[in-house]
Amino acid sequence: MSIAKLPSGRWRAQVYDSVTGKNLSVSKIIGGPGTFATKTEAKRAREQARGRLREPRSREVTVAAFWERWTTDPLFARPKDSTNIHNRERTGAFVERYGARRIDQVDDEIVGEWLAGGKHNGTVPALRAMFNDAASAKAGRLVRHNPFARLGISKGPGRRHEQPPSEEQVWKLVRCARELASPSFAAWLQVAAFTGLRPGELDALRRTNVDLDHSRILVVEQFSAKTRTFTLPKKGLTREAPLTDPAREAITAPAESKFCFAPIRGEHWTASARAYHWKAVKVAAGWGGSLYLATRHFAGWYMVNVLDVPSEDVAIALGHTDGGELVRRLYGHRDHGRALDRVTAAYERTASFTQVSLW
Repeated sequence: MSIAKLPSGRWRAQVYDSVTGKNLSVSKIIGGPGTFATKTEAKRAREQARGRLREPRSREVTVAAFWERWTTDPLFARPKDSTNIHNRERTGAFVERYGARRIDQVDDEIVGEWLAGGKHNGTVPALRAMFNDAASAKAGRLVRHNPFARLGISKGPGRRHEQPPSEEQVWKLVRCARELASPSFAAWLQVAAFTGLRPGELDALRRTNVDLDHSRILVVEQFSAKTRTFTLPKKGLTREAPLTDPAREAITAPAESKFCFAPIRGEHWTASARAYHWKAVKVAAGWGGSLYLATRHFAGWYMVNVLDVPSEDVAIALGHTDGGELVRRLYGHRDHGRALDRVTAAYERTASFTQVSLW
């Protein structure tokens, strides 16, 4: 605590020095006694010490110095280890280039220089988070404003307009996986495409979490590719997912592992192991899209367009908590041909219209 009452009844005031990484008595900054008769006096002395420290501190703290602290000090750590790793990776190149500069000298000119050409746009969220923390009280207000805030950079269309493979293409991918990779990877691919489970959730799926009697998959953990550890599912939410017929067919294949999908080497699949086989499979199948598009995206599209499942139900199946908004916006974009066929068929089924002669 920066303000504390001592057994003697007097008050002690301290301030945090980001250069040394320690709390210092205000007397070391502004002189005078280290204790005060009242809490108000202690607070006033603390503010004076902070003001005295601010200018010298920002002159001495470089981008590299704060980044090292930001990526190692638990004070700035995010709840998920994977987020901390991601932030370090996304900001590393910026620090390599501008690390010797004082952190309070990173201005609009440097931001514009860094973002020129657009190839570094993906680093903005992590850099924004780093400078937000640098501007916070826990960092000692090293910067007065965040140069990466409110840049207005578009995230782009994302996957909204990407077309997933057809059902026929998905089955071709599964067949090629059986021939070129292994039955285990083919089963992983089939379950992914017809349940919509996330890759990390399937990597961590144990047989004890598959309820064949009630056609449910209990999603209680995922395998993180960044930390190489088992963690809670996305947003820490455990849930039930549907065990569909195509998934049941694949998931009940004989296996000795406690995991549902086990490669030849290792207990369960990982992102790096899957990537090796996926590259060969999609080339053989003539599919140029991503694994995500052929699995989770396909699952959402298939449930909406082929099975006519309401978006709200698809959202529950995929583990969303937004009532179907993301399904309607991303996974469940309507197939134009199927939409027109449904409209035409609806008219054919309706005999209550009145045909008016124009003559």
